[in-house]
Amino acid sequence: MTALRQNAWYFVSAYLLVVYLAYFHWLNIATAEQVSFIGAGFTAVWLVSCFVFQNVFRNRFEFAIHVMLALDFHLESLVPRQAGLGFYFCAAGFWAVFLIYHHWPIQQRAAEAPARP
Repeated sequence: MTALRQNAWYFVSAYLLVVYLAYFHWLNIATAEQVSFIGAGFTAVWLVSCFVFQNVFRNRFEFAIHVMLALDFHLESLVPRQAGLGFYFCAAGFWAVFLIYHHWPIQQRAAEAPARP
């Protein structure tokens, strides 16, 4: 992975973390009637962001996990009143898992393996 792509991944990762935290902040201050609209809006922002920045993800699995978080946004928008800091911890936990996965060493593909005699 090139240094530019790696730096872009950090930018996108921080951006998505801010979006995630902003989502929970808005859910905590919104009225029960606004929650579903906020959920739809943030789901759209998240999906568009993932598709625009899809080339910075390590592989399709990492990309798919980020896209699946849109389902998480939708499901959490069905809860009319968010309470406590639990959702913030959830967002921080997701970000930590993504950071660890992104840097976890994986075996190189067969094309990079040593040639057989």
